[in-house]
Amino acid sequence: MNPADATPEELGGGAKAGAPDMDDPRAVLSVLEADQIVAAKQGTRFGRRKLSSGERVVLWGLRVYVVIMLVLVVISAFRVIHSAP
Repeated sequence: MNPADATPEELGGGAKAGAPDMDDPRAVLSVLEADQIVAAKQGTRFGRRKLSSGERVVLWGLRVYVVIMLVLVVISAFRVIHSAP
């Protein structure tokens, strides 16, 4: 028997001949080359999400809170530094 004419089952391999199952992400990654994987990952970008008005208010409130806390920390540090004898 010529090995070039034999099927994988006849050669003792358990692999099935035919197309890989493209529903399995590992199978898809195994058939792609490295530059194809990099290009596919670079092409996947998430755009800006549409936020509701309530979510925008909460985010702006958090921003204002952080700025106020930074100012208070700077003032407290300034007072501690200048009150030392």
